[in-house]
Amino acid sequence: MASGTQMELIRAWSRDIGHVVDTANSPKAEFARLAKAKGWEGGNETWRSRWKECFKEEYPYGQCRRLAGRNKAEALEDGGIHLEDRMRRLSIISDTSSFSVISRADSLDSVRSFDSHESFEDLGAAVDVPVSLNPASVSETNEYKDPIESERKPSLSSSECKADSNPAWAEFTNFVHSPTAHFKSEFERLAHIKNWTGNVKRQQFVSLLSSEVAFYWGTDGDKLEQHQEMCRDLGLTHIPGTVTQCKKVRF
Repeated sequence: MASGTQMELIRAWSRDIGHVVDTANSPKAEFARLAKAKGWEGGNETWRSRWKECFKEEYPYGQCRRLAGRNKAEALEDGGIHLEDRMRRLSIISDTSSFSVISRADSLDSVRSFDSHESFEDLGAAVDVPVSLNPASVSETNEYKDPIESERKPSLSSSECKADSNPAWAEFTNFVHSPTAHFKSEFERLAHIKNWTGNVKRQQFVSLLSSEVAFYWGTDGDKLEQHQEMCRDLGLTHIPGTVTQCKKVRF
């Protein structure tokens, strides 16, 4: 389906809620914006059916793929962890690149539990997200580059950013999402570009993290493991042993 036809279909789906389609964006970016406005969660049944209708292809991402019971049991008996059940996404640059694991959550409340009453700047410091920016680390397009992250992973051009990343990132102008980067460094880079501070920054953090969890994992997986991975991905060094303790974490 041509991009013009895709845009017309997205525009038709938008009319009942008064959503305005931005023709300057790509069809997939506009699909992501409409999905957010409509409340479609990444990878759920509605999202998948609309995606197929619009782009004439199956949507292969968004829900944690379960292992067949026998294979999963064998993996557990061997003491191993099946990467397909835990990875956020595989680097699209190299087959040998490491996996970047995103924490999983069984509800929005469990994501919101990480939103403490302390300032977001305190949270940022606690999880070692860069706050003080080196001018040399800001490109001409105003993209913040974590010096360590830049050395560890090759940068991606916009043409290399493919559909195996959360489309919610595509909603933001003047920002090119790197699917191989860690969530917290990507969010800090975006916050710098958008000049988010205080409550606005905190709200955007919760919104994007919720979207990220829903896109990659849905509601599948072991609940304790979900919360523990959430703690790890946010930089916690001491990982609680129960779901209740994880939910009470304050940064």
